[in-house]
Amino acid sequence: MYEMEALMRHVYRKLRQEMNLVYDNEMSRNEFFILKTLYEHGPKKSSDLSKMLNVSASHITAITDSLIEKKWIDRIRSVHDRRIVDIHLTEEGKNTLLLFEKKKTDFLLNKFNEFSEEDIKNFIILFNKLLKA
Repeated sequence: MYEMEALMRHVYRKLRQEMNLVYDNEMSRNEFFILKTLYEHGPKKSSDLSKMLNVSASHITAITDSLIEKKWIDRIRSVHDRRIVDIHLTEEGKNTLLLFEKKKTDFLLNKFNEFSEEDIKNFIILFNKLLKA
């Protein structure tokens, strides 16, 4: 078990480091997850993002401030209730997300190129078992 735990930790760390290179250090993983969430689920309040991504509200504020600076998102007040501020993905943010999503996909395809389809299916089965355990 110790060897498996050490390998899992090492693989996870290595993948994170390599993914940072895929994002060209232009975007953090958390920024990517926020852009992806907004793309898939539409505009959200900061509190909704906080719950969906299981991070603190202050963390969401720091990341969204950075994304606004990059012009990838906007904060827009609700026309129905001025107290509510929704976070919207900009067109530039959408284009950036799609570009980095393609880079990520290409990276993963290359990373798993040496594995057979059966190997990949087994990975999926085992990770699902681990997730449910």
